[in-house]
Amino acid sequence: MPAAVTRPRRFLLPLVCLAPLLANADAGLVVLALPDIQRELSMSLTEAHWVTNVYVLLVGGLQLLGGRLCDRHAARGLLRGSLMAFAVTSACCAVAPTGWVLLSARAGQAVAAAVLVPAAMCVLLTVATEDAQRRAGLALWAASGGIGSVAGVLVGGLAATHLGWRWAFLLNVPLALGALAGSRRLEPGERRRPRGTSVAAPGALLLVSTLLTLVYGLVSIADQGFGLSTCALLAVAVVLGGSLVRCEARSGQPLIPVVLLRDRWLAAGALGILFVAAATGPVVFMGSVYLREAHGYTAWTAGCALLPVVGGVIVVGRWSSRLLGRCGPHLSCLVGCGLTGSGLVWLASLAPDSGYPTGVLPGLALVGAGLPVLWMSCELAAVSTVGRPAVGTAAGVVQSAGQIGAALGLALAVTVYGRTVHGADVSTDPAALTEGATRTFWCCAVLMLCVALTAQWGLRPGRSLPVGPTHTSGGTGPFRSSGCNATEAEAYR
Repeated sequence: MPAAVTRPRRFLLPLVCLAPLLANADAGLVVLALPDIQRELSMSLTEAHWVTNVYVLLVGGLQLLGGRLCDRHAARGLLRGSLMAFAVTSACCAVAPTGWVLLSARAGQAVAAAVLVPAAMCVLLTVATEDAQRRAGLALWAASGGIGSVAGVLVGGLAATHLGWRWAFLLNVPLALGALAGSRRLEPGERRRPRGTSVAAPGALLLVSTLLTLVYGLVSIADQGFGLSTCALLAVAVVLGGSLVRCEARSGQPLIPVVLLRDRWLAAGALGILFVAAATGPVVFMGSVYLREAHGYTAWTAGCALLPVVGGVIVVGRWSSRLLGRCGPHLSCLVGCGLTGSGLVWLASLAPDSGYPTGVLPGLALVGAGLPVLWMSCELAAVSTVGRPAVGTAAGVVQSAGQIGAALGLALAVTVYGRTVHGADVSTDPAALTEGATRTFWCCAVLMLCVALTAQWGLRPGRSLPVGPTHTSGGTGPFRSSGCNATEAEAYR
């Protein structure tokens, strides 16, 4: 292999896997610091929660557009530009003098992350040309995302307790600039020809508007029930969703091209990731609420108590890569459903007097053990069937599905928990708190059942799974090579 190709791969995986770590960490960065932000910037409770919501929803809604951009321009250039933008907007968050400035800077962070993540995955999938390389890369990618999710909570808790919440954002700056410096060693890669100027922008705008309205309507149920304003918000979300479908059907630059919509592997993988994120996204939120309110944990100790989720991702990550190579996505996904589903059922059986070692810890460990198996199975299925011209869009679909699922899952958790404890003082009524937590975890377990059904529909044995967009020779087992033919590739472009 030429030296020019071998050299970048020595540091490629750690470099590109900083993208999901940074993006996921920022999603949970302010969860435990929201009370301090609310107090210092004189924000209302609703405004403070949108510091998290605006980031998650914009990242989820714009990553499809980011993936499309990666298919029309050099992914390396977009990776470097988004890293710089992420560093600048993180610094703006750290020095924000008012709540509206912070919300605006968080929106800018989300736009940068929406391009950063699919660009990094596009680079990874383009360079990793063999089965073992791709599975190893996706294993590290999944581990990095899991580490980022809980690291954000840990750093936010530490900052809220000892340093001040602004330091949580400042830590992003050296990480992003370090990755930017390392990206200079990447090969420039092939140049993409820009095609059109709209690049699916109307569809992206409608998708973001639909998600914002839907989540705002769902969260409103927790406080107001199904009142007139809540029903109006949900009705507007339905209208916007219908407009999105109509716009995509008529657009010459859709977010997801028709060629990809016909791919069952991509559809099943993306849908599976959406359900996985929706089922596991509320675990950190509800776990921290339960530990802090029922057991009196501080923000920092609650974050540390959630480390088994990350520990499971790290320990099982390498093993799950081997399992996927031997058994294929279908069986691996079912194994992950069994592990994570068991953990969610365990958490759903918590009682007011359940301790951490025997009550919370086993459930968190099982969720962490099954999460990398699920994520890798669905991710590999989704990105391995598309041709090189569509790899950026496929990466955007995968990452967008994860963010949208996490946002909807968190909104569902807030709604179920809020309606259960509505009117109760959880500080003096631990039974109401525990009931709200257990109902939320039961809803998450039902969503995990949806993952298993999705695997049965789209990933079951007997379907040939191509190895991916950069392969040109046949493979063996469940990873036999195929991909878009020349006509489909040209039609996509």
